[in-house]
Amino acid sequence: MSKKPAKSSKFNYTTINPLPKLGKIKTEWDLKKHYYTSEKDPQIEKDLKKTEAAYRRFAARYKKSAFTTNAKLLRKALEELNALSMNPSTARPGRYFSLRTALNSSDETANKRLNQIDERLTKAANESLFFDLELGKIPKQQQRKFLKDPALSNFTYYLKRVFEEAQHDLTEAEERIIRLISGPSYSMWVDATEKMLGKRTVRYKQKDIPLNEAIDYVGVLPFAEKPKLWKLITAELDTLTEVVENEITAICTRKKIGDELRGFKKPYSATVMNYENTEKSVESLIAAVSDIGFKNSQRFYKLKAKLHKVEKLQYAQRGAQIGITPTIPFSDAVAICRDVFYAVDTTYGTIFDTMLTNGQIDVYPKEGKRGGAFMSGESAQPTKVFLNHVNTFGSLTTLAHEMGHAIHTERSKTQPPQYQGYSTTTAETASTLFEGFLFNAVYDQANEKQRTVLLHDKLSRDIATIQRQIAFFNFELEMHTAVREQGAITREELNTMMQKHLRSYMGPAVNVTKEDGHSYVYVSHFRYGFYVYSYAFGILMSSVMAERYKHDHSYLKNIDQLLTSGCSADVATLFKRIGLNTESATTFIKGLEAQTNEINRLSKLTQ
Repeated sequence: MSKKPAKSSKFNYTTINPLPKLGKIKTEWDLKKHYYTSEKDPQIEKDLKKTEAAYRRFAARYKKSAFTTNAKLLRKALEELNALSMNPSTARPGRYFSLRTALNSSDETANKRLNQIDERLTKAANESLFFDLELGKIPKQQQRKFLKDPALSNFTYYLKRVFEEAQHDLTEAEERIIRLISGPSYSMWVDATEKMLGKRTVRYKQKDIPLNEAIDYVGVLPFAEKPKLWKLITAELDTLTEVVENEITAICTRKKIGDELRGFKKPYSATVMNYENTEKSVESLIAAVSDIGFKNSQRFYKLKAKLHKVEKLQYAQRGAQIGITPTIPFSDAVAICRDVFYAVDTTYGTIFDTMLTNGQIDVYPKEGKRGGAFMSGESAQPTKVFLNHVNTFGSLTTLAHEMGHAIHTERSKTQPPQYQGYSTTTAETASTLFEGFLFNAVYDQANEKQRTVLLHDKLSRDIATIQRQIAFFNFELEMHTAVREQGAITREELNTMMQKHLRSYMGPAVNVTKEDGHSYVYVSHFRYGFYVYSYAFGILMSSVMAERYKHDHSYLKNIDQLLTSGCSADVATLFKRIGLNTESATTFIKGLEAQTNEINRLSKLTQ
């Protein structure tokens, strides 16, 4: 079904920067160019065997060697491990079939092959399990020497992380078992839910709409129509609740077992360590948003209800616009983003141009395609962006958001292999930063009436990114706690929890019903282990960075320093280098104060 907003207007954006000529845009992923011609391509098996052989050679060379006895031997082993991770054939087969399942959740061939490949590559990667485990066994005194040894200077932070995480390591045999059962105990459950959601449809106005598309489509319907379609969606979600309660119980139980074995005390402890944050920092974030942040969002929804002249908004109306929204075809979205990215730095614009013309961005929704948007990037692999563009301003900001991830990924590739990744929290900082750049550029060219609508919609998106995600964090924590205390969780309990936490950030101005409580079925982030806090962390940090850049464009060097740092240091250190203190609650409160000021401005504009 074609997704068109009920009301729209043409937004005339004028590019203000000289832009290079852009080649022909490809709106679909070119998997044949970047990966394989089909599932029958013989290169797939060649790549798999090459990877398996490489892991075996690495294990044969180092498993019984004394590579931890001196710095030179250790450096050589680390460099060979890097070479293994940078080999394009290592990740290519799995990525190919994973991307195919994103494009079509009903692609059974891809689903089957992906499961087979995951099993083979997990076994292959298990050949190198011994490596980090042996590093963790190095005596503390020797660890300190290695961290100061000039011969290992390129690996100092990598080793520091390994040494710190070693306290949570299991034996090699146990690690092998946990990795091997990850599929049936986690990913197969999650994939099953995604597959079922991808196959479901709803009948709306005599047309069958894919469920994932319908969820997105609610956002562009007229105010009075939103609850009607949402009611059909929640009825369809309800048919999956019996399966999903078992899926979530299995996921939470697996997490509980893993945490107990590894010695993590809280359900989110492992995620916080993995994201290179501190529990104190995250808990300060949660407390600030659950207090000041929720007061902001409740006030915003009260204002929104007043503007729509209703006593209460229905849950499906929480994102409703207050004015005519601009129609932005993908071609216009490209032009605006190019102007913004090139204005900040030509390097960022060039990355965008390359991805547009190289078949690295899949743009439009289609039947079977997963909902939402994401960026997928790895070392030695082409960066991919996945969209469901529907010609709205929201789709424009999504493009900027995902390209922020993509630019971060490409800039991080300037690091050596061991540091080309990055923390999830710095990832969300980069994406929301570019989203902010885009908003400011469009806002500057808007007239007063358009600015009112744009400011309202920005607040709506920011609340969805900050307050909504922290409400989701609180829901997820209660969900895991319930399974740990009572052994399982029912769909009725999940529904009640979901209602409670939705009300917590929206307040009395939004009517949350039992039907709305079925939302836990389709929110995939609940399966990712407290991933959601990173959204709030990122946008609050990026808002401070954007404000500094706005007043002093020379701050760009600090921005690019963060983008090119990859994971070469912990999050607190990376931000400290560019003048920001993530250990202080004041930083998060500062971002929330900016939001308070925006709500005040909107209140005055709409009086």
